[in-house]
Amino acid sequence: MNLSRPLLIKNSPALSRLFGAAALLAALVIPLHASQLTGTFDGVGTLTPTGTPGIFIQNFTGDGTDTTFGPFNIVGQSTVDFSNPPDFTITNGTITLTFSNGTLFGTVSGEGVGNGQGMGTFEGDFLIAGGTGPLDGITGDVTLNGTIIRTSPTTETISASYRSTPEPSTLALLATGLLGFGLRFRRSDFSIH
Repeated sequence: MNLSRPLLIKNSPALSRLFGAAALLAALVIPLHASQLTGTFDGVGTLTPTGTPGIFIQNFTGDGTDTTFGPFNIVGQSTVDFSNPPDFTITNGTITLTFSNGTLFGTVSGEGVGNGQGMGTFEGDFLIAGGTGPLDGITGDVTLNGTIIRTSPTTETISASYRSTPEPSTLALLATGLLGFGLRFRRSDFSIH
């Protein structure tokens, strides 16, 4: 055996495929986090004055359907500031989505615009902090878009849709997987010295 020559693996598609498949698998499995959340929900919010004019604590209960995980109940609480009409802000929010097999929970914030006649539209950001059951370990950023209709001085109906935002790490992992496959086709040999 000649040990002075470098070990050369010519046209080793098996090794290239192994590295490419490992990178692609990491890109596809790890980003399960919030990358698959899409759905709608609606419910009723109850407004409790805080003592500061135009600022309320909102308690929300409702239900919805997620395209991946199915039906859920939703409860939340946030501070809503209506003191600068027609704009309003949503801060200090928490939300819990309870599915038949687990929960997702996190924080929410957002802003919206009212029409001056008891109706408004909003966009919010739901930062998923975690989950339970099979949803344990899910994290990510979900964008909410919806409407609020005031039904009395202290109640409102809320309808919204949501879609998760791919995380930068998810996009980086996917790019790494695709790069691995691209390099496989560009290199005709792989050498180990």
